[in-house]
Amino acid sequence: MDVNTCEDIFKLYYQDLYGYGLKLCGKPELVKGVIQDLFATILERKTNLTHVNSIKAYLLASLRRRILKRLKKIRYEGEIIESLRYQPAIYFNIEEIIIKDELEEERKKKINSAINKLSDREKEVIYLRFYNGMSYEEIEDILSINYQSARNYVYRALKNLRTLLDKDYVKVMSAVFIGLILRLPI
Repeated sequence: MDVNTCEDIFKLYYQDLYGYGLKLCGKPELVKGVIQDLFATILERKTNLTHVNSIKAYLLASLRRRILKRLKKIRYEGEIIESLRYQPAIYFNIEEIIIKDELEEERKKKINSAINKLSDREKEVIYLRFYNGMSYEEIEDILSINYQSARNYVYRALKNLRTLLDKDYVKVMSAVFIGLILRLPI
């Protein structure tokens, strides 16, 4: 891979990588460093990404592995960090939940509260599927799980959201998620 191609890929995916990295560990400097290391490795090894089905999924999976490896190393070296048990803690805040302009602030808070009550894995698949537009195959690659597990996690997360939200909010959420699903490849 030449420098220009790598630079184009970096520019195209940096924001997605940075956002996902922050969700995984909440450490901006660590995320920036890992992203730079990832692209340096790609350039250094002249990695050819033409065999990769989805460059974005490949980069997100690589970033995830590198961040978890770096966090394990930091923890081993004595820095006190919250235990991840190999599962990143994903937290959503109001700014990240973009539903529709006409929804009031109260609805956003209820949805945010419900999502934060999901398990870490469920929050992660919701983030990847609906906020990052990943297909089930890409989620499978990123999380190193099989295709059916990816579908099951998304299904369970949506089912749990339905039980957490009032009936009125279920209708809104269903409409929003159906709208998102219709725009995503299945």
